[in-house]
Amino acid sequence: MIQTFVRFVREEEGQDFAEYALILGAVGVVAIAVIARYRNELQAAFEAGIEALRMARGG
Repeated sequence: MIQTFVRFVREEEGQDFAEYALILGAVGVVAIAVIARYRNELQAAFEAGIEALRMARGG
């Protein structure tokens, strides 16, 4: 039993996936927080960009 635990602790095969998953999760949480905080500003910026594209197209 102890040998199995020691082998489990020493194996590094699946650690990359876990680390990338943690980083991706942290980036997702930060992105959601920023979007929630600046929702109105982001929406206004996108609407201004869409309007600028419409004006450039002539419509």
